[in-house]
Amino acid sequence: MEEITIYKFQLEVIKEALRITANIHGSRKKKETCHDRMVVQAEKYAENALKGEKDIRVPYI
Repeated sequence: MEEITIYKFQLEVIKEALRITANIHGSRKKKETCHDRMVVQAEKYAENALKGEKDIRVPYI
């Protein structure tokens, strides 16, 4: 798998945008649509990366 490097502040902005999107659409609670599941998954990937756990797989629930 190809690895890229971005600045921490960039990843924090991405995570914040995903958090806001999840809040607006209620994605964390309902997980009914592909959008809901992808936003929740991407948010968790960003959170893991910020904790230095970039290799942890996040399930698409």
